[in-house]
Amino acid sequence: TGMNGAPVLETSVPASLRTPTLILHGPDDTIAPWGASRELAARRPDLVGLHAVPQAPHASMWNAGPARYEETLRRFLTPLM
Repeated sequence: TGMNGAPVLETSVPASLRTPTLILHGPDDTIAPWGASRELAARRPDLVGLHAVPQAPHASMWNAGPARYEETLRRFLTPLM
């Protein structure tokens, strides 16, 4: 069950990134593996920021902490505008 991030990491995806990317991910996500997000962020620290959202189920990052989520997004987007 769930996803395996290995296919993405084994392709040229990390090397082909050209755009700043923010990953909001719950380490306890049972659908998408936390390890794949950590690995992608580690491979491209120049472009990929990883923001952990503890106790957030899959696709529920905002619900786990709206103010923190919005502040993280604001800090990521502001320099890009």
